[in-house]
Amino acid sequence: MGGGRGISLRSQPRGSLGSQGRPFEIFAKNMFSQSLGALSSHVDAAWERTFSWRGSANHPPDFMIRGGDAVEVKTHGGIGQIQLNSSPPKRTLKANDPRIQESCRTCEDWSEKDFIYFIGKANDEYVEALWLIDGRCIADSANTYDLIFDKLALTVTDLGGKPGNEIGRFNNVDALEATSLRVRAMWLLEHPASVFKNFLLAPMTGAFVLNTLVSANKWDAYPADQINAVEALRSEGLKLERVEMPDSGNQKQIQHAVHIAWKVDVK
Repeated sequence: MGGGRGISLRSQPRGSLGSQGRPFEIFAKNMFSQSLGALSSHVDAAWERTFSWRGSANHPPDFMIRGGDAVEVKTHGGIGQIQLNSSPPKRTLKANDPRIQESCRTCEDWSEKDFIYFIGKANDEYVEALWLIDGRCIADSANTYDLIFDKLALTVTDLGGKPGNEIGRFNNVDALEATSLRVRAMWLLEHPASVFKNFLLAPMTGAFVLNTLVSANKWDAYPADQINAVEALRSEGLKLERVEMPDSGNQKQIQHAVHIAWKVDVK
């Protein structure tokens, strides 16, 4: 990843498949496809090999790894609340989710994917910190969010509005019947740096910081050779620890997770 330096967001190789998109999202796709710093001519093949879905402007997720996770990309200049817009937090992504596009639903044979939040602290030029957070570590069950949404939609109906794909809409609210009101969801998620401040490595000036948080069940399901390869990086300053925290789906239970952190000084 270049320690956040040496790999400019402004000069990320895009290829013809990635000609559109925000620089940080291109960075994320190049990272997962192992094409950071690659020649543009190599990016198309890398993306085709890696992704079954490359995202759309207004629908989650931002991309899906072929046979692997769904990834939502968010970037922020600091560690404030993260805007999720109309889509609530997700533990996993399900193929029957009404908020995804049909082309996403049918891009490969799948019913449910693990969901990863790929969150960056970045300036116009460089990535300063990264958080890769397993949705099972930070989101509640879909029913929790759907219940609130449904109750709000019912309230709109009770007040004379009309339900829709958004929460609802009030038409002709004034004497001239010239004004309408759209009622939309705007979900916000506390930054993982705040939610898990007790053990995540905080961003710092003059350093690139990486935090990864994954449920223990997911971690233990990885092939042994991959786990061993990550653990071998302890000699390079990588920190790997098992942590206990409240279950994001049931605060009365404890969830076991694996936290990986790495820091490198940069100029």
